[in-house]
Amino acid sequence: MEVVQRYTLGFHHVMRLFNTLDPSIEPRATGHILEQIEMVQKIMDKGYAYEVDGSVYFDTVKLIKEADVYGKLSGRRVEDLLVETRELKKQNEKRNPADFAIWIKAEENHLLRWNAPWSEGFPGWHLECSVMSTKYLGERFDIHGGGNDLKFPHHENEIAQHYGACGNTPANYWLHTNMLLMNGRKMSKSEGNFITPEQLFSGESEHISKAYSPMAVKFFFTGALR
Repeated sequence: MEVVQRYTLGFHHVMRLFNTLDPSIEPRATGHILEQIEMVQKIMDKGYAYEVDGSVYFDTVKLIKEADVYGKLSGRRVEDLLVETRELKKQNEKRNPADFAIWIKAEENHLLRWNAPWSEGFPGWHLECSVMSTKYLGERFDIHGGGNDLKFPHHENEIAQHYGACGNTPANYWLHTNMLLMNGRKMSKSEGNFITPEQLFSGESEHISKAYSPMAVKFFFTGALR
């Protein structure tokens, strides 16, 4: 929680410098564990998930057979999805390579763990989005945003589990932003080609020659919208 609080406060500080309006609500995934457990159970009750040794997996093959929704957002062929062979932990527990975990049994030394009917564990990383959007926006809402790199598998899996729980896809429109680039390359901390908002404002970065005001940076950002 200390790490979460640090970055949350830092984000709020930068947003104030950009003179943005505060959102109406900022839900946290850890504040909605009970709702996430309830959604897993709902998906299981509708036959779209199965439990193996305390973990629960979404059955993508069943969804593909019954509804024309999986793969449409990213434009991936169903045949390619079904033979996906990423080497992931506990891959042997799945009925199909494309199945994904919606509840994960925690290992002995894992920090995240909550009591659930299937095991002491934690939600799959797509689940929080479906739960919080459904709770605050309804089972169907207008716009869902995110980075282009989340289109698959994150958003496809989010659509799948939402359909499994609610019987419909979540959003009318999906808006995806492209990657942040630095000198034509994807901005990456590991490669050292990144710059923080604070560095833009102070000028203390090897990538820029002077400081820029928050409003100048904001104007530059909005100019990139098409």
